[in-house]
Amino acid sequence: MKMPDYDRQKLGFWNQIKIRLEPCGVVSFIVGFILLLVALLATTDTGSQINLLGISLALFSVGLGLVAIGMSARSDIRYTETLSRIDVNVTKVLESYEPSEDKLDFPPGLSKNVVIKPPPATAYADVAGRVEVTTPELSKVKAQARLDADTKKVGYVRGELFQKEDGSWGIHWGGKYPL
Repeated sequence: MKMPDYDRQKLGFWNQIKIRLEPCGVVSFIVGFILLLVALLATTDTGSQINLLGISLALFSVGLGLVAIGMSARSDIRYTETLSRIDVNVTKVLESYEPSEDKLDFPPGLSKNVVIKPPPATAYADVAGRVEVTTPELSKVKAQARLDADTKKVGYVRGELFQKEDGSWGIHWGGKYPL
């Protein structure tokens, strides 16, 4: 697997070794398979067939082990990159999220386990800010301004306006728009 220089710097020395061992494992597996065929087709004595069979099984084991190590290293790297992208995207969405006016669209099974807690300073400012009375028109203007600011920051639309039961407006994050 060819790795760009910046990826080599991100990866540790041990992960680089694990990834580079995978092609050796594939070669070892193929050589073991060829030796197994030779051992089965050989018309020599039983002792040499048993030796070839043992060597081929050893090469199979080494090959499969090296391939598994390389695949696990690459999978760990992909897992880490995916989690970091999710973390960045959720942080960007939560910057524009106002709990009193917006709602987040989570997958059905995860909604029970998600807890969003604002920092204490934000929670205090949020409670103090709720005292003002807004009209539905003003609420829609504020929600549209937040949505426009988020769209300008990210470069694409991530939510849509919706009217709540009390007549005020909020942003529905996610849904048909990817977060």
